[in-house]
Amino acid sequence: MKTAIDISDGLISDLNHICELSQVGARIEVDRLPIEPMVRANFGDKSFALALSGGEDYELLFTGSAQTIDKVKTAVSCPVTVIGEIVAGETGKVTLVDSKGNPFHLQKVGWEHFTTR
Repeated sequence: MKTAIDISDGLISDLNHICELSQVGARIEVDRLPIEPMVRANFGDKSFALALSGGEDYELLFTGSAQTIDKVKTAVSCPVTVIGEIVAGETGKVTLVDSKGNPFHLQKVGWEHFTTR
């Protein structure tokens, strides 16, 4: 495992911390996000915004090679979902795409401590 962080401030916000500190970018395929079918049914496209920018989830986000991820999947007793990839040369940039690779736009990006909204 290369890096790990809890996503209590929102997936995008916390992934951005990893990207900035590791001097990389990330590409997230929103259709791979593990969203409950009932949430998708009730919130439609808003379910993606909730999954990407909502906080207080206390899930873990981690990065690693394909081999490392396979080892983690067999070692833990909970679901592990690959939602994207790390991209070199794009420090701090988190790109969202749909399953066809088209850009996915999101306005709200997560909780920021000590700021006024």
